[in-house]
Amino acid sequence: MEQKNRAWKVAVIGAGPAGVYTSSILLKRLEEKASLLDIPEDAHIDVFEKNPAPYGLVRYGVAPDHPAIKLISQALDRAIESEKISLYCNVCYGKDIGIKDLLPRYDAVIFATGGGEDGKWELAGRKIEGVCSAGEIAGWYNSMPGLTCPPLSSRAAAIVGGGNSALDVARMLLQDPYSLSKTDMPHDIWAKLASSCVQEVHIFIRRGVEANKFSAPQIRQLKACSKLILDDFSKESLEKFDPQERTAREIKNELETSGPENKKKSYMHFSSSVSSLFAPEKKLEAIEISRNIGGKKSADFCLRTNLCVSAVGWRSKKLEGIPFDESKGVIANNEGRVKPKIYVSGWAKRGCNGLIGSTKADASQTVDMILSDWKESGQKEIDDSPMEAFLNGRNVMFSGKAGWFVLERYEAALGKPDNKRSVKVKSAGEMRRISSLA
Repeated sequence: MEQKNRAWKVAVIGAGPAGVYTSSILLKRLEEKASLLDIPEDAHIDVFEKNPAPYGLVRYGVAPDHPAIKLISQALDRAIESEKISLYCNVCYGKDIGIKDLLPRYDAVIFATGGGEDGKWELAGRKIEGVCSAGEIAGWYNSMPGLTCPPLSSRAAAIVGGGNSALDVARMLLQDPYSLSKTDMPHDIWAKLASSCVQEVHIFIRRGVEANKFSAPQIRQLKACSKLILDDFSKESLEKFDPQERTAREIKNELETSGPENKKKSYMHFSSSVSSLFAPEKKLEAIEISRNIGGKKSADFCLRTNLCVSAVGWRSKKLEGIPFDESKGVIANNEGRVKPKIYVSGWAKRGCNGLIGSTKADASQTVDMILSDWKESGQKEIDDSPMEAFLNGRNVMFSGKAGWFVLERYEAALGKPDNKRSVKVKSAGEMRRISSLA
């Protein structure tokens, strides 16, 4: 049975940049193309977020000393201010709602769940105290609820991985406490970093210097807070490296200079990986490093440390009722289409790489797929009852858009005494309490 000319109803799972940008682009594209496609131009979008606050990695992944990137949250605020978008925080897919609940109520369900799991860690060390992921440590210093301070009592720390996330974590561990005191970090988190014993960070990169995954600005920023040191093997590899591409030349130039003298040091070890962990009583005390040459590993040296951070990337999380591509670590899809009425956008679609520009590009592709399908299928009958009533019926203590804006203003007020843009609330219960004041 068809329902003519009603507003399209869309559910978006995940209120990070991918979910918000996909929502905004869909509304704009409908205004531009609906008459050409002979479909209704009105739509209403319900965005569901499992956390008490939206914006995903913009809130919980970007390093606190990168405030310019965090200003993206202001653009996301402007997008969700649309009266055609509703926000439901504290609503977890797979627990509070499922695909069987959503399909009868919406014309399209878009998953924008990002990279919910860490990349594969070859060593069985995740239950060892002192072994954690870049996502966990970044989440901790970004005040993600439920995460605790990693061990910071040894002089040296190890990071496995050579992307920008690895360098972000390295920089945060070595950063001058005064500069961090000006960020949105709560005082107790700042105090733990300020009192940290870490004076050197060793970054172990599995591939050679020619296959680096970081950027020249990241190296420059690391050198601003530490003296950069390459081991002898990495120096020799760098001398032989003859990059043709401009960005690669910039990176080589940055690696060739160590930067100003500094008591804190960052060491880069290319073609290296952690081969074993020494952890009596399940507490990390040291790691053994192997050099990877010609497909073979040979023991290189041992590093005493009580902190080893895995920064080997992320995979999307398997979701109940949604097909998953194990080889790529993403929701299985064809240019954003998963199944009839089910779509995907962002990292969950393309893999955990790329910046905001990439997120907008594949959001556009997913939106085009949705509009094409709507043109072909037309509108079908759906359950148009209020989502609030459905969630209340399941005793889901959700908060809405107004609650998020109250929390945002509260955090801004916390920052005013110290001339900060804001200071984050890190307790999930406190965040929910403040949001409930709306």
